[in-house]
Amino acid sequence: MTVHFSKERQNQNYGFIQIRISLALITFFLLFASSCIPHKKILYLQKQADEVDTILFSRPDYRLKSGDILYIQVLTLDEKSYAMFNSDRTGQRTTTQGGGGIGNPQMFLYGYTIDDDGNVTMPVVGKVNVANKTLDEATKHIEELVGEFLIGATVLVKLVNFSVTVIGEVGSPGKYYIYDNRINIIDLMSVSGDLTAFGNRNITIVRQTDEGATFGKINLNDADALRSDYFYLQPNDIVYIEPYKLERLGISQFPISLVFSTVSFVLFLVTYFK
Repeated sequence: MTVHFSKERQNQNYGFIQIRISLALITFFLLFASSCIPHKKILYLQKQADEVDTILFSRPDYRLKSGDILYIQVLTLDEKSYAMFNSDRTGQRTTTQGGGGIGNPQMFLYGYTIDDDGNVTMPVVGKVNVANKTLDEATKHIEELVGEFLIGATVLVKLVNFSVTVIGEVGSPGKYYIYDNRINIIDLMSVSGDLTAFGNRNITIVRQTDEGATFGKINLNDADALRSDYFYLQPNDIVYIEPYKLERLGISQFPISLVFSTVSFVLFLVTYFK
């Protein structure tokens, strides 16, 4: 038996197909629009064409505070003197590894924690106040005190607890131990897999102080970020990369497939009963 559809029914089916195609195009447009981030929002360190190429900025030195852990090594040619002035007290010379030596278990094990009064207690020398000093200033100060007991000794001071935490829209969020006493925010982005396309370049940094925590912003879209007090990171900084609002409202959270299926089904019922 051959079934013949009326011209009117064929037109209804054709109209229904057109509606579905239109819905598919709308869905694709919404998907594309929700996934797009303007090019200007993902460019780093932008500046006007008529601006000078040189941007002056300061590179602040980190000042030691209570709770910091230092690895201090007194280097001398005499083996007995070395054993007396170093905390391992083994009489065996140790070597540091890496640019800053951070993350070396031996440095952490034999490190000196700065107490609430800003002091570290060293063998022979006793208490040494290093709070609010840079690493260079602390090294010089300890060398002067050691010089009262030894001639020609050299002091090596490393900051052990230099770590930074990065969370949010980056390739590899996590806690990073830094082997450099002067790391900047660009360096951190490179080791953490860079920001994703949805990562807001206006970054939030939580910085610990003796009084609590401070919140700062640094906009990596702007070349003036190089002048920011937050461009260079400090130990225990928390770097948070917030997602753009486009992603929150985008296809990843909006149930567009469900809406499309529901509308299609309703149109099918309307067409069928007509």
